[in-house]
Amino acid sequence: MHNADRHIDLLLTSGTVLEDWFSPMVHSVEKQRFGDAANKALPMVPFVLSGCLRHLLSSSSLRDYLQSLFHLDVNQSLPPLARSTWSDAMASTTRRDVVRQALAHLVTVARKALPDRLAHVEGLGSRAVIATDATYQDESVHFYPHYPMSGGVDNQKGHMLLSHYDLRCGIPLAVTTETQSIGEMRVLKKEEAKATSLLRTPCAVHVVDRAFIDARFWDQRCKLYRSTVITRMKSTLKYEVVKENEIVACPSNEGVLYDRIITLQSSQEKWRLVGFRSPDDIEYEYLTNDKTLLPGVVAFLYHRRWDKEKYYDCFKNDLAGAKAWGKSPIAIELQALFGIVTVILTRLFMQRRQADLSLEVPDLTQNIKHEKKKLKHEKLGAGIMLRVHWSNLSKITRQIWRFLKNCFTYQHEPTLYKRQLEPLLRQYL
Repeated sequence: MHNADRHIDLLLTSGTVLEDWFSPMVHSVEKQRFGDAANKALPMVPFVLSGCLRHLLSSSSLRDYLQSLFHLDVNQSLPPLARSTWSDAMASTTRRDVVRQALAHLVTVARKALPDRLAHVEGLGSRAVIATDATYQDESVHFYPHYPMSGGVDNQKGHMLLSHYDLRCGIPLAVTTETQSIGEMRVLKKEEAKATSLLRTPCAVHVVDRAFIDARFWDQRCKLYRSTVITRMKSTLKYEVVKENEIVACPSNEGVLYDRIITLQSSQEKWRLVGFRSPDDIEYEYLTNDKTLLPGVVAFLYHRRWDKEKYYDCFKNDLAGAKAWGKSPIAIELQALFGIVTVILTRLFMQRRQADLSLEVPDLTQNIKHEKKKLKHEKLGAGIMLRVHWSNLSKITRQIWRFLKNCFTYQHEPTLYKRQLEPLLRQYL
């Protein structure tokens, strides 16, 4: 921040909870090559910290955020940062590129540190499992959109945020933003053209919804990278059944009704159609071009796509992602990147605190219903085994966000976590 405003900088990062929480990102940013000569008013590390802190404080407006920082130090007579300085920084492509690279490094760190939640899934091995979907964000109040009906190109739904989510570690990985009125599949194809695209991950399993059904596209991914896709079946798709696969009797296949080899009118390759009945007696059909996974695993992986929906819920409701901070496409992307960084840092923070507090699971408040499911499954045989034993939820509860929001300036001490954080992890207030 400003040289004249080091008091706030020290207050935020001098042995505080925020400093400990943000430390993995400091290391990731410092691994990148960049110069702060042109960023004297707002160096790169404080800039990223400010973006993440704004999400933590859930400040929808810049005035609200800066005033919150201003009041942290009663000795201050000037705000810690000029609004114009922040706006200029959010429109910088150089800063955007550094944050992209630092995020990639942070993802690598998180994947090594966080537990593999799918290690027990039969037949999956070490394959990456990536859920991809899009959500829409409201326009900034500083921008008046121009929609196609009046000759413009802006999307009536708002900004599209196309995100990839790692179902193994329970973290978001990357985001592609689009302000124009373009279909989701078209944006996905544009994103795949990038050399760093996660769609190029070898042998990955991609879990997507029905908006991304394009058989030829996924056939090509399978040929090039040996990656496959799982999605829900569309009633409008034309197909013919070629073969009925035998369903192996095993716990992983609980709920499976049928497993069929089919030919799609839109593809020259063979696909699979898996029928499944959920515990609440609803029947579903899943479409995949994966020939090796058990049909019950296909249904389970699509079910776990819900974790990604919980990330979007967190981004919009617990953080400051419901509305865009600025009108620049660069600012829109940086806001989404800061949201991903904030969630990953919180997962890593909770992983460290879990070890310090000697807790078997990160958040006991979310496991009561799973214990009931296990008991019912063991006594009555009711429910689906893979779902019953899935207790490694990736959702970060609002109690955790409130703790960080209210305690980020406190000193980073074990007694603080023992007295105020551990009770929040054991039960709801």
